[in-house]
Amino acid sequence: MISMSSVFVPSVCALSLLPILGQAIEDAAEDLISELAQEIRDNYVFPEIGQRTADYLLKRESEGAYEGLDDPQLAMTITQDLQSFTSDRHFAMRLLPEGWQQRAESDSEDLADPRPNTTPNGFMRVERLDGNIGYLDLDGFMQVDSARANTHAAMQLLNGSSALIFDLRDNGGGDPETVQLITSYLFDPDEPVHLNSLYFRPADETTEFWTHDEIEVANAMPEVPVYVLTSGYTFSAAEEFSYNLQCLKRGTIVGETTGGGAHPVDGFVVEDRFVVNIPVGRAINPITKTNWEGTGVKPDIEIESDRALDRAMLEILETLAETGDDSARWGLINLQSRLSPLELSANELAEYAGQYTDRELMMDGNELMYRRKGRPSWSRLIAVGEDQFVIDGFDGFLMTFERNRIGEITQIVGSYVQGHTDSSDRE
Repeated sequence: MISMSSVFVPSVCALSLLPILGQAIEDAAEDLISELAQEIRDNYVFPEIGQRTADYLLKRESEGAYEGLDDPQLAMTITQDLQSFTSDRHFAMRLLPEGWQQRAESDSEDLADPRPNTTPNGFMRVERLDGNIGYLDLDGFMQVDSARANTHAAMQLLNGSSALIFDLRDNGGGDPETVQLITSYLFDPDEPVHLNSLYFRPADETTEFWTHDEIEVANAMPEVPVYVLTSGYTFSAAEEFSYNLQCLKRGTIVGETTGGGAHPVDGFVVEDRFVVNIPVGRAINPITKTNWEGTGVKPDIEIESDRALDRAMLEILETLAETGDDSARWGLINLQSRLSPLELSANELAEYAGQYTDRELMMDGNELMYRRKGRPSWSRLIAVGEDQFVIDGFDGFLMTFERNRIGEITQIVGSYVQGHTDSSDRE
């Protein structure tokens, strides 16, 4: 039950103002949509689609689709309408930050990219994985001037890798010049390669992007195998990086089909309180003469994104191990122990249990346990091949059981990643 004190009863004066306020709100929405429609007509990369999109917004406004919405709701609804009508996921509208002021020369690129710089210019992790695999986790291609120093540092750390993995699974895009910069490390600096072109409608001009030698040339790795990890979230400039390397047969894409956004945007201020991202250009690959808009970049090795890193490492390590790369062989052993251990029954495992010169093994339920004699703790053994085991949680050691001619286990041979071996005879 609602008490009378909680009910708002407007005065006659207030009631008389309601039609005026309603008309003002309706006029404000009409002015907003009118200005927005004109910006889209003038700037959207495809003029015909831009005209149809503008007409659609005006029709929606005339039908009352935007009446009664506050500013955040209005921005969200218009974004949904723009994306659903054009299927262009780069279209977006949002509120300007509180206190924002128009500058003398508006930077449309900054307006178009509202992401806070919470990471070191997109570089999340740089490390060396098992098998001498270089790994770079990038969650964005930030503006090239701020990303240049970290790019050079990352590539210096990765130099000497047997293979490279670029993890773009959480990368939503960014600056094509940063794509150009990082990619330049993957080709011969003395032989420029045409990566991509971008056509921009407002200027009616096309900009070509080529690899260049404005890098730390000593850290270029033109012959090192390259793998790129993708997901459905991978978008825009991250897709360009993937698509460029795929078309040039310079990289193997592993993961999921990407988001499908190939239209660079500029930000346009509307009504001094909103900014709309309008796709003003399109990518033109020099090989395919098209791009990934609406289709995404399809991986060479398709797999769920959360399994993409393991799958790429397996592909790399198997290839390198076949060439006799000892580091890759050890990396493969570690990876296989985690991903695909050999399944043995309790009876099969029990055959290995017993006393050896300085080692002992026992069964604990269905698991084979190991320790050096005199040590207090036991560790579980994981079968990785015929008569071969690794210690759970301990990399760089392989235990091989030797047999005599009648198949009896006679010895343990321990192999270490450093290159030496030892042995223990069965008692």
